[in-house]
Amino acid sequence: MPENQNQNHFDCIVIGFGGVGSAAMRYAAMSGRSVLGIDSHGPAHTHGSSHGQTRVIRKAYFEHPNYVPMLQESYDLWDELNRRHRTRPETKELLTRCGILQIGPPEGQVITGVLKSAETHSLSVERFTREQIMRRLPILKVPENHEGVFEPDGGFLRVELCIAAFLKQAIHHGAELLSNTTVSQISSDDNALMNVHTSAGEFTADQIIVSAGAWANQVLPDLELPLTVLAKQQHWYQIDRVDNKLVNEFPCTFFERADGSSFYVTPELDTIGMKVCEHSGGDEVHDLEQFSNELNDGQKERIDQFLAESFLFTKSRLVHHSMCKYTMTPDSHFIVDRHPVYQQVVFAAGFSGHGFKFAPVIGKRLVGMLDGEQDDRFDFLTLRRFDD
Repeated sequence: MPENQNQNHFDCIVIGFGGVGSAAMRYAAMSGRSVLGIDSHGPAHTHGSSHGQTRVIRKAYFEHPNYVPMLQESYDLWDELNRRHRTRPETKELLTRCGILQIGPPEGQVITGVLKSAETHSLSVERFTREQIMRRLPILKVPENHEGVFEPDGGFLRVELCIAAFLKQAIHHGAELLSNTTVSQISSDDNALMNVHTSAGEFTADQIIVSAGAWANQVLPDLELPLTVLAKQQHWYQIDRVDNKLVNEFPCTFFERADGSSFYVTPELDTIGMKVCEHSGGDEVHDLEQFSNELNDGQKERIDQFLAESFLFTKSRLVHHSMCKYTMTPDSHFIVDRHPVYQQVVFAAGFSGHGFKFAPVIGKRLVGMLDGEQDDRFDFLTLRRFDD
């Protein structure tokens, strides 16, 4: 329960404190608001989308050039958070700029999209032929008629450390956390206060931020958000090579295949191995309560095939796996908007497997929306784009 057990009212309640929610809590608390964060599990849990050691970050965004200005601010905000987090040299940094190499057919979505974003926003990238890639990174096998674009400013975020840093800062500014608590309903009373009905009792707030991930439609059922939840397996492999390690300057890599599938790899950071995941595919989740973290043999087989076709090694061993929930919109873009009935409620959802890198800029934007701030960078992410 919150520390102020005799008082159940807060200026702002944040529902869900994963990546975006923990950032929103931090910025709301920094604004001087009294803040309560509610989560059905707890900080950096393994049941949602914000876990798994690392998340790739990049600026030359193939998904849409409109994301780039948001990413440029996001980088600044990550750096600012990192300065507050990394008070000792031995503390691991939140953002590591090891570069990212994106590989695919020259006419594919990834290569054309990266180059378009880089040109539109004057970003530094370098193109490589198949032969140049394999000379520089002999561990890789690049298909014929594929090329690569390297972005030196790309890298990865340490996802659990990032959430912990946001929450530490939020608590430092007076925010309170309520873990292992489910939200059954939000409603409004005659005084325009918002009521939040939970398994731990009822709370009231002047404003609400909903960042509930895969549970967004359970918290906001009236909106009927166009979301599909997919189960995506994360894998960590040890292989009999040393040039896939971060200490040997191996970059993050993203592969678009000729069949339209896509995979990403982050370098080996420690003994857990190299992280290998499929960005495409996934199995639809119909019941969040029956979600299984057991090894999915079908998804592992696709990863094994990808590794065999894309990396040179003799032996490999799966060391660890976990399941991640991708919450998808029909167009794979986010939803960041205000509730059409309750103007004091804002929400963010549908991060479609690429949202964590935006956590600070979206968290800050949600708080800004509550303050009435306008930001046309987010106009393409409103819910009304799905109105027909």
